[in-house]
Amino acid sequence: MKKKVLALVLAAAMASSMATSVSVFAEAATATVADLPAEAQFEPNADYDEYTVVEYTIEDIQADLVCTVSTNKDHTEFYLECNFYGDDQMTKTTYDGKEYTVEEDKTGFMKGDTSAILDKALEQNIWVPIGDAAASDDAKADDKKEIKGVTEDQLPAEPMFEANKDYDKWTVVEYTIEDIQADLVCTVSAKEDNSEFYLECNFYGDDQMTKTTYDGKEYTVEEDKTGFMKGDTPAILDKAIEQDLWVYFDNGADDADAADAEATDGAAATAADLPAEAQFEPNKDYDEYTVVEYTIEDIQADLVCTVSTNKDHTEFYLECNFYGDDQMTKTTYDGKEYTVEEDKTGFMKGDTPAILDKAIEQNIWVTIEK
Repeated sequence: MKKKVLALVLAAAMASSMATSVSVFAEAATATVADLPAEAQFEPNADYDEYTVVEYTIEDIQADLVCTVSTNKDHTEFYLECNFYGDDQMTKTTYDGKEYTVEEDKTGFMKGDTSAILDKALEQNIWVPIGDAAASDDAKADDKKEIKGVTEDQLPAEPMFEANKDYDKWTVVEYTIEDIQADLVCTVSAKEDNSEFYLECNFYGDDQMTKTTYDGKEYTVEEDKTGFMKGDTPAILDKAIEQDLWVYFDNGADDADAADAEATDGAAATAADLPAEAQFEPNKDYDEYTVVEYTIEDIQADLVCTVSTNKDHTEFYLECNFYGDDQMTKTTYDGKEYTVEEDKTGFMKGDTPAILDKAIEQNIWVTIEK
């Protein structure tokens, strides 16, 4: 009996030892970029050994940050970078295993939250070796064509306006007019040397445009379509320059890529390509249709609109449902201005131009089966 008990104890001890070994081995396994909770917005600091990415919210102002945290092997020093409302933040912090000491804070803003971010970095325990990450990035870069600037899929948001081809490059800037909490998605076209900018966005259904020159120190708004955007234009352009994500019209892609893109662009869309499922059947008196997701901002009403149109987009038939009422507008378009000829409930006339603008901009048209 004693031998049997001893054997069971030994077996349990061996199992525990094996489990511990497996656990230690798993913990020691090296993470890769694919294991990180989000894509890094800043390159890791090559002066350190490993890095991670931390998603963090400053609760009292509901600001969502994506932080790159670089550290040495023993986690006694951390280098944190993130962007907060267009300003690049950096802190350098030492750690004795009990307490963090922020040695450097680039803007003076992040000292209070750094400790919580570093706690989260240590808790999630997903560390990518910086040398390996760099080597991996280099290998990926070798597989890619040499392209000037960035590609459109690297922009922070989908453009709501076509870039102005009279310029050399363009980007998209997300911007909030703080005092009225209006969120804008701006297309900013620019000269190569950033001496001139052409900005377009939509604010409460009105298309905005400013044309601005820049001498490296001061912006001069030369033209403001509505007179509304002059005050915010410099801040938007500052953000465009700071984020430094420019798509070039002539980006060095070869002719074959251009031909492929042209062929794809010309291909007919299908219902599967639409951004949402149609809630209304398209109008068979027209040639093609699309679906537009649209929010009436002042009342936060989300609509899914079916927009039918003729081939030359001179007439549109829009249907959607708003709080249980079916809406319909019939609109003509001369290439510059929309004229709402018919509005079933009298409610949609104001928002129809913005919805049709979005339909034209997204440019996903499905042929209507007759």
